[in-house]
Amino acid sequence: MASKRVARSVVNWGQFAERVHPNQREYFRAFKAKSENFVNRVHKNPESLPKIDFDFYKARIAIPGLVEEMQKGYAALNISYPTDKQNLKSSIDTESKAAAEKLTELKDVAAKMRQGAQDVIDKIDKLPSPDEMTMEMYTDYFPEQKLDPENNPTFWPHTKNYQPGPHSDAIN
Repeated sequence: MASKRVARSVVNWGQFAERVHPNQREYFRAFKAKSENFVNRVHKNPESLPKIDFDFYKARIAIPGLVEEMQKGYAALNISYPTDKQNLKSSIDTESKAAAEKLTELKDVAAKMRQGAQDVIDKIDKLPSPDEMTMEMYTDYFPEQKLDPENNPTFWPHTKNYQPGPHSDAIN
């Protein structure tokens, strides 16, 4: 039974504290204090049942067989360590493994997105500044946004919001 008793906290409070949002620190401290209070209450109690001197009671109690019956019942008393009857621990372990795999996948996706964004930033950094860029350079760098008055005439100020559309309310 001694091996099953909680010897130390299974919660790594240092790592837990790192993950707590600054706005939630007071709630975290209260939770930690409550948890430590529960652990301390468990450790206050003895690990095994106290020994009872049944000979003392045999000499004092006049009813024959009562103390022997109580002694047998006390010896047979066995409070077992709680077991996981619904197998929750293994289901939680499998869920945590699946979550860890999903987390690695999400990290890979985030790394790819970050690399793609860094590539775009690198391309933008290679462009000349807007002060140095001419309209010809702009149409070379961004051909999908160039003004094409012959094939696609537009009204000034040549932005999408000011162009007529299929509905009359499209013009601002």
